[in-house]
This record gives sequence, structure tokens and C-alpha cells, in this order.
Amino acid sequence: MSYCIYLRKSRKDLEAEQHGEGETLARHEHALLALAQQKNLLIGNIYREVVSGETIAARPVMQKLLHEVEQGLWDGVLVMEIERLARGDTIDQGTVQRAFQYSNTLIITPAKTYDPGNEFDEEYFEFGLFMSRREYKTIKRRMQAGRYAAAQEGKWPFNAAPYGFKRVKLAHEKGWTLEPDEHEAVVVRLIFQLFTGPDRIGVTRIKHELNRRGIKPRKSDTWSESTIRDILRNETYDQKVAIGQRKVTMNIKDGVPSKSRPRSSEYITAAARHPRMIDHEVFAEAQSYLGLGAPKPPESYQTQSPIAGIMVCAECGKKMYRRPAGKRSPYDSLLCRTDGCPTVGSPLKLVEEKVIESLADWVRVYEMDEPAIQSKIPEMEKLLDQAAADHETLLQQKGRLYDFLEQGIYSTEIFLERSKALEERLDESSARIDALRKDLDDEKKRESNTCNFLPACKTLLSNYWNLSVQERNKALKLLLDSVEYKKTSKNKRGEKDKATFELTLKPKIPRG
Repeated sequence: MSYCIYLRKSRKDLEAEQHGEGETLARHEHALLALAQQKNLLIGNIYREVVSGETIAARPVMQKLLHEVEQGLWDGVLVMEIERLARGDTIDQGTVQRAFQYSNTLIITPAKTYDPGNEFDEEYFEFGLFMSRREYKTIKRRMQAGRYAAAQEGKWPFNAAPYGFKRVKLAHEKGWTLEPDEHEAVVVRLIFQLFTGPDRIGVTRIKHELNRRGIKPRKSDTWSESTIRDILRNETYDQKVAIGQRKVTMNIKDGVPSKSRPRSSEYITAAARHPRMIDHEVFAEAQSYLGLGAPKPPESYQTQSPIAGIMVCAECGKKMYRRPAGKRSPYDSLLCRTDGCPTVGSPLKLVEEKVIESLADWVRVYEMDEPAIQSKIPEMEKLLDQAAADHETLLQQKGRLYDFLEQGIYSTEIFLERSKALEERLDESSARIDALRKDLDDEKKRESNTCNFLPACKTLLSNYWNLSVQERNKALKLLLDSVEYKKTSKNKRGEKDKATFELTLKPKIPRG
């Protein structure tokens, strides 16, 4: 019979480690191996996980274990406590319970062995999961209340400090506060200085100025507008502590739960213990400008560029964007938004015309020069069948490993070593089968595209200029993966309508 060990480190374990009680997983592993020896159980694998126990979706090791339990690969799982398996919601706990119940897999703890086929053990198991969920909610509620109480006392209740500050422990009392990080605080003051006053500039120009000076944010190489706006509206610099601005909400989409953190207008602010970084008058002035510069939705939420989402800068690889006609130019322009990129923009209409001309040229060349493509599907199907047969052979070898273990030919150490090596080969085999299956599906799609692509191209080219902007964009996206745009020199005066750029089309069809 084969058993495995599941180890998971909880928040309580992390606190115990801070008090010098030793590494949790190592202690638990030692205890469960001793339990296995006492019960004369053979351990086939040891699973280790260091994540929150709130949801199974966030625990990849637990997902793998449950998959193997459902397949009946284990006769039992050794854990320190029932709570280590699931502390999530009722759905997660039901998933764990069904997996063990339907596969008749034992759950072995130092205190008790749970047999899912036994009615009384099943009730004990359900009650244990219920109590673990209740304890988890109580802990979360207590921690949240502690954070709100700390914020109302002016302490810093979060794990990370905002840009410009560093988090420090309060002397002679519980809790944390902030103190300025002089290297970052200078940048924060510069941002507010540039954004306010008679010579103020906008967020975009501030971004360019910081990037030009080589100043970097904390977790990126370049600044973005959203990062600067977050700094400008952050009340921490106004000597306040705000909590509850981004409460976690659960959503259900297609039956799958997900978390989001929308901004809330109802939150708590309190006077902070940390020092003021920005004068209140300056901070208030910045807020008034942020209100005036709130983002506005695009016109009627419709695509305004026929080549939107298709054009890619050849220099930096980023998607290019449309700048509407205005004071700078009387026509819409195609530009690269990457700071420091040498790419030069062009009139949007001119680029669109050249894309259509290039697509027409591509179709003519394809019809004349493209040889008949021999189908690769039969050969790829043979490779997939062979890979599946090889995988089945490996599965049979896995069964023989257990026979050698039970017959005493392999020791536990040798069995674990051979089992691990075979598991790696099985993983590689599964990955190869998945890759071959994907390649086969892609090839079938490509062959189908080959039959349909040219007629679709001809239909589009004959009717393109009669379509609306949105219809043109949709049609081009069906035919083109992308179009690379290359231009690094400005046109001479009076030659703005001259196409001095290079376009590289990437149609949704294989070549050669």
C-alpha cells in the first residue's frame, strides 16, 4: 500500500518560527515520518507547500495532490491536522471531502486516522473542516480589526510602505510607523513641485522628466502615469493614514470565484504619527488638479483607428497608438508611446493606405510563387500516437516500482529516488504530448486558413474603402497577426505625405 505526506506552513507556524521554535515543515516532516514508521507505512512522496490556506485555487501543490487522490494513486495521506488540507469556503471543503470519500483514501493524523468509508469518521472529518473554517474566519476578523484599530491610532497598519517612506517598528509599544526614505522622498517632493504652482506641468510630462533624469520607481525601470497619479492622490504624504480604500470583493464568473479590489469612496482616515512630507496647501492644490484631469471615456466607446491593435513598433516591440488631430498636427498620427524609442510617427491615413497596398502585393506574390504545401497532419498524428504509447510504457514502469517496494527489492530511499526520476520522465512525456497535440491543432487551423485566407483577402481588398472604421479594423484583425512599422528619420519639410517607413506584414497563414 502507498501513502504520501502533505506539509503546509500556516500563519501560526510563521509566528512560531519568529519565536525560535524551529523550521515548521522540517519538524512536521520528522513527526509524520516517525508516525509512518510506527504504523509500518511506505511513503511514496512528500508534498510541501508554503502558502495561505484560504483557497485551493492558490495552492498548486494541493491541487496536484487532490488530482492524484481522485485517481486513486494513494491509499492514505498523512497530515499534521485536518486543517492543513482545507480552510477555505464550503465549496473548497466539499471538493476535498469528495476527493477522499469517493477514492476511499485514508487521512492519517497523529491524533486520529479518518476512514471516509466509516460513517462516524466521515462526520468527524466534516466537523473538523467546519471548525477549521470557523477558526480561519475568526483569525481574519481579529487581524482586520487590529489593522483598523492601529490606523485609528495613527500607526501604519500595512506590510509595505508607500514610495518615499520606509516602515519602522515603534519603540516601547506594539505596531509600526513610517519615516522618510530620503532617496525616495526627494522624488516625491519633486513630483508635487512639478505638478503644482504657476509653472505646473501635467502627469505625462512629469513621467518623461523623471525617466529622462534616470530616476527609477521602486519596482520598475520606468515611470507610468498611473504610478504618478497614485503618488499625487496618496494621503500618506499629507500626514494621514487611510484604510479601506481598496476592499477585497469576491466575484463569480462562469462558476469560478475571483478577487478584485475596486476603489471605494467610503474609507477611514486618521491623523498619522509619521512626519508630514508635503505641505497641506500643496497637497490640496494637487487634488484640485487631479479632479480636473480625470480620464474621459473614448467617443462612444468605439475604435477610432482602422489599424488599432495591429501596428507594432519594430524598435521596441510595443503596440503603437493613434494621436487624434489637434494643435500639434491637423491629421491623426500613428505614434510609439515608449519613452526614448527612436521610432518616428507618420500620418495614420498614409500608413493605412500602405498596409492595404502591401496586403494586395502579398496576395499576388503568394498566388504566383507559393508551391503546393504537402500536409504535415498524418506525420504529426503518428508522432502523437508514438508519444502516447511511450507514456503508457512509463505508467507500467511506475506500477512495477510499487511491486519492487512491496517485495523488499527496493528500500524506501531507493524507491523514492527511482519514483522521483520516473515522475520527472512522466512529466516530460505529458508535456511532450501536450506540445504535439497543440502543434497538431495549430497545423489543422493553418491548413484550414490556407483554404480560406486568399478568398477572404480578395473580398476585403475589393470592398475595403466602403467599410466603416470599426469594420475595417475587425476585418484586418481576422487576416493579420500584426504589422511591424519601422521609421527612425523624420521626413523633410514639405514631404509629410511621402511614405518613408517600412512595413512588415505577418498574415495569419504559413509561408513556405
